[in-house]
Amino acid sequence: MWSSYVSEHLLPRVHGFELLMAPYTVAHIKLGLQLQEMGYEFDSDERLRIFLTNTLEEAYEKGGIQSLPFTEWLLNEGKAASEIKQDSPVMVIIGNPPYSGHSLNRGEWITNLLRGIIDNRNDMEIANYFEVDGKPLGEKNPKWLQDDYVKFIRFAQWRIDSTGYGILGFITNHGYLDNPTFRGMRQALMQDFDEIYVLDLHGNSLKKEKTPDGNADKNVFDIQQGVAISILVKYRKQYKKTAKVFHAELWGKREGKYAWLEEQDVKTTDWEELKPSSPFYLFIPQDITLREEYEQYWKVTDMMPVNSAGIVTARDNLTIHESPQAVMKTVKDFVFLEAEMARDKYQLSKDAQDR
Repeated sequence: MWSSYVSEHLLPRVHGFELLMAPYTVAHIKLGLQLQEMGYEFDSDERLRIFLTNTLEEAYEKGGIQSLPFTEWLLNEGKAASEIKQDSPVMVIIGNPPYSGHSLNRGEWITNLLRGIIDNRNDMEIANYFEVDGKPLGEKNPKWLQDDYVKFIRFAQWRIDSTGYGILGFITNHGYLDNPTFRGMRQALMQDFDEIYVLDLHGNSLKKEKTPDGNADKNVFDIQQGVAISILVKYRKQYKKTAKVFHAELWGKREGKYAWLEEQDVKTTDWEELKPSSPFYLFIPQDITLREEYEQYWKVTDMMPVNSAGIVTARDNLTIHESPQAVMKTVKDFVFLEAEMARDKYQLSKDAQDR
């Protein structure tokens, strides 16, 4: 009965997308061994539904790939993944999507999807992250909406909306919870889902976050950016116009957060229901006792209509020095050092902006 269930019901319903060859291979090996340990043996023509593909791109077009080794195999992987993206009734999407402010996923399909356009058509009403309350965001530099994790959330939202119901569970950068640039995204999520649960794990060393009692707050990962677990539920029948939003948070040491997460689940978490409202639709608790009085005063943008985003420094080891002599030494390094040696010495990444 077990073998019959796996082949007929389990394998056809579980899909995975992976961009890199190494984890793609490891996933196949580990899952195959796991099923074997549970008593299941693969037939010769069976496979796990894990595909080597970019989730944020459309399928490979046969005319777009030159005749190279593995070309046909890549085409088949892309075609199979595309059928799942477009046609399968996906009801649950889980993952830990990458965070990258300088996203390399700039394809037309996902770029249009962020703006509420699908299949190059403007007649389909779907969520637009660049609008709030039916009007453009008006952000001069909305680049954070191009982060990879935002695009993965947008993909998952579209896929579940296409099915008509489902659950999205991601652990991502927690910046979208309160950053003003994401207010259109937050409103869009509230419009498409029925319930939203956000567990803010904090740990943002970039903001030098500390616990409420002033102690150090650690990240659950070895990264600087704070993270949050988000669970979004869309029922088969929509009962309300906008989602109910629930919030909880964890502070403290990494080990303490791990222990709490191991023991708790959605039902046992002490959620606080939020009332996100225009214009920011915040996914964090907010004291609105004095809001009415606050909004009677002038807006900073009315007082200073000409403005710009603040300066963000980058490549500081290369560009910022304590003396003219140190600057000159760096300039000479760039004249004589090989490109890779310069990148290593001054901790430069290999993206296009550093070439």
